[in-house]
Parts: sequence; structure tokens; C-alpha cells
Amino acid sequence: DGQFVLPTGMAFDSEERLHIADEGTHRISVFDTEGAFLGKWGEKGSGDGQFDGPSGIGFDSNDNAYVVDQHNHRVQVFTRDGEQIRQWGERGLGDGQFNQPWGVALDSNDSVYVADWRNDRIQKFTSDGRFLASFGESGGGEGQLSRPSDMAVDAEGYIYVADWGNERVQVLGPDGSFLVMLRG
Repeated sequence: DGQFVLPTGMAFDSEERLHIADEGTHRISVFDTEGAFLGKWGEKGSGDGQFDGPSGIGFDSNDNAYVVDQHNHRVQVFTRDGEQIRQWGERGLGDGQFNQPWGVALDSNDSVYVADWRNDRIQKFTSDGRFLASFGESGGGEGQLSRPSDMAVDAEGYIYVADWGNERVQVLGPDGSFLVMLRG
């Protein structure tokens, strides 16, 4: 308890409890802001509430946790205490399907953005998993992605994408249109 193998994502709930997704232990570990271990949930598997490489976590305005379940190619939604509410996704190339999804972010309207790593795109969903849009395609040009690993959405809906394979960050408009590229 309280130890990690491959921590890959983290987010705070409304009570400032830090939830850490650990790809190696296939669980979510919870800590207070002083670093004290508070609990854990999840285990290896493909059933409801189980994980095979949880890689990202984010919270909506109701304190529900959205966890990207990388090798099960899905998003699972839980109460902040680890009770599963719903899930969506499967392996594939179509809308709402994933190939090793990685990061997750929510906007101020509780829309869910998922970095679909091997499909080189960002997908946008309603909080209950209904597909809304897809942004990006494979490549190195403006608005193109190579293994996007995470993103953040600001208060105005602009999407900041960690374009891992292209070693850059891209900023997209709320409609997914390319705006600017940041390189280190």
C-alpha cells in the first residue's frame, strides 16, 4: 500500500485527495495532501472495475473519476471512492473506439477528452460516453498527432495536447482546429 510500480496519471477530487493511476499495480491509490496513504481501488483484469494498465484519471463536477483503462481500450467511470458507475469503449478505429488510450481531461461542461494514443487522435465524449468529436490524424504537420499522451482543457475550451511522438505541445481551438505549436 502506498507504493508504485508505474504511476502514470493523477488528479485531485473536490476534497483535495490525490488519486494516482498506477499502470504497474493496476489500481488507483489515494493520498492526502501530506502524502498519507488513504486507500486504493481496482485490480488487474478486464471485468467491471478492473484495470489493465490504468493510465489517466480526471474528475467531473460531481466528483466522479474517469479512468482510462489503456490495455482494455476503454474509459471507466467511478465514484471517487471506487464504485464503478459505467464504462465505454472497445478496441478499434471507429468513433468511440480506442487503441491504447492514455490521458483524459474534462472541460467545464464535463465533456470528456481522451488521448487515443495509437490512433493518433483526441476523442471528445459526453460524460455518459456518447461520442461527440474526434480531433487530429497521424502525422507531423499542424493539427496532426503522433502518439498523443495527454491533454488539458482551459476554461474557454482550448485544448492543449501533449503530442508525445512529435515532441511538442499543440493548442487546438474548442472545435479542434489547430491554433499554435509549442516546442521546447
